[in-house]
Amino acid sequence: MKTLELVQKHKSVKIPAKTPKNRSVKKDDDLIDLFPLPKYFQVHFQHVHENTHDLQGELIQLKQYVARVDEKLERLMSLLGRLPEHAL
Repeated sequence: MKTLELVQKHKSVKIPAKTPKNRSVKKDDDLIDLFPLPKYFQVHFQHVHENTHDLQGELIQLKQYVARVDEKLERLMSLLGRLPEHAL
């Protein structure tokens, strides 16, 4: 379930906010309703963690690819350096 869907699902279900005893909230005070529920953050950070793991894997692959390309370029440059000048 996507994060936005989860937030919309929770917004459609009205759960009374738990407030500290020394603080009162009027029924018409919707300020607390504007704050996301803890589950939103849990899902959000889980999604970020999974994406980070995937991106780290891709980064490792890209670094290996660049290393192979650099190696091929070095071989090509050394071959070009050994060619006689009149062949160019």
